[in-house]
Amino acid sequence: MSKGKRGSSNEPARDPRGDWFALGLDLGSVSLNSVVLSPKGEVLEERYTRTKGQAMETTLAVLRDIFTRYPAEKIEVLGMTGSGGSLLSDVIGGSFVNEIISQSKSMEKFHPEVRTVIEIGGEDSKLILLKRDEELGTSVIRDFAMNTICAAGTGSFLDQQASRLKVSIEEFGEMTLKSETPPRM
Repeated sequence: MSKGKRGSSNEPARDPRGDWFALGLDLGSVSLNSVVLSPKGEVLEERYTRTKGQAMETTLAVLRDIFTRYPAEKIEVLGMTGSGGSLLSDVIGGSFVNEIISQSKSMEKFHPEVRTVIEIGGEDSKLILLKRDEELGTSVIRDFAMNTICAAGTGSFLDQQASRLKVSIEEFGEMTLKSETPPRM
């Protein structure tokens, strides 16, 4: 069910840097991405879980699992994004952050040198252009664009093509990296 799970075990988490955690959830049309951060913003656990059309049920199962290691009462910050993030924040509480803002802030934190973000989601694709604002000492959004009309190039479309070839999406990605004549974009 989960891919890319890092840092999980069945033992309760002990964080020597503090006694609270932050939890981020990105609920999209295809997957739930979750991350647990220490008080200093260090990634303690992250995972990618396909929802298989059961977004709320999957979210509940992932939260139950996370809470076995990070007790709910120790979660001080709860943030959500993604196409299902607003609804999720209405249901379980926490703060909703627009995907464009969320991705640009993540780049600033983890990869401040990045100026172009291309994100292929299950329903749409995004291009975010960032620039450095020396006065603020941070990256800011210069421009962004999203496809909203055609599903080609989205995660769902790519997933379908991988399925037609009878390979996993991960194998499909590896195949594309080996292309001798990649398409011009």
